[in-house]
Amino acid sequence: MDKLKVRVNAKLNMTLDVVGNFGRGYHNLDMTMISIGVFDIVEVCKADTISVFMDYKECDESNTAYKVAKICNEEYGLPPVKIEIVKGIPFGGGLGGSSADASATLYCMQKLFGLSDSNAKLIATRVGSDVNFMLKGGFCRVTGKGDDLSPLPFKEYSLVVAKSKTSAVTKEVFDNFDKIGVVTDFTKKFVNALGNGSELQFIGNGLQSVTQSLCEDMTKVIEVLSKYSHYVCMSGSGTCVFAIMENMNDANLLADRLKVKMNYIKACTTLPYGIKEC
Repeated sequence: MDKLKVRVNAKLNMTLDVVGNFGRGYHNLDMTMISIGVFDIVEVCKADTISVFMDYKECDESNTAYKVAKICNEEYGLPPVKIEIVKGIPFGGGLGGSSADASATLYCMQKLFGLSDSNAKLIATRVGSDVNFMLKGGFCRVTGKGDDLSPLPFKEYSLVVAKSKTSAVTKEVFDNFDKIGVVTDFTKKFVNALGNGSELQFIGNGLQSVTQSLCEDMTKVIEVLSKYSHYVCMSGSGTCVFAIMENMNDANLLADRLKVKMNYIKACTTLPYGIKEC
């Protein structure tokens, strides 16, 4: 087999707390992450040189998928590859789009050329904080710098995910959190409530107020979604916002109703996997 095509799902943070600082720009996080039906399609095939194309445009070496391929080639002796990405995960939304492409590339390198699980995890940690989760998928509590995973019992939620025109710059969000942010404990309460089904009252994101101060049009998205759901929150460092709905019929109807008002909106469900072969 010389090529492989996969679907890689986005991640959603049901909760996110910044609970400390490691220094050098790294923050100690406590989060819950779950895979959702917003996805990229990634195809990897053996080639003479490494290249990455995203929506048919060639990417440079700063692309996370390129970084994965380069490490695999130069440090682990795996063949160079051509990577073709069709984006479905919005940019700058806190859904892990670049990490998704890196994890899909790692998955393909494992399947095509025998890269071990342990080496894949080491590479994942190097290229992006969310990559290890994206490689695993499902539902996890994620701590540390984002690479310590503890599986949670999977739950299916019906969602509407929307994004403002403005995108968040992750470094800027965390830099501002260090100045004005407040330590929160949404994750602990959410996880403790999973057993009795009352977890949704504890969804929350400790970065949300900081991102709203930087991306004011996100506030309008929150206000609109809050008219239709009691459970509305930002994912990651933003600016995607999700609303939890009663069922997928309600989610589809709302996404259809609001599509002319939103820069990006999609109804989806949570999923128990991160990557699936096409």
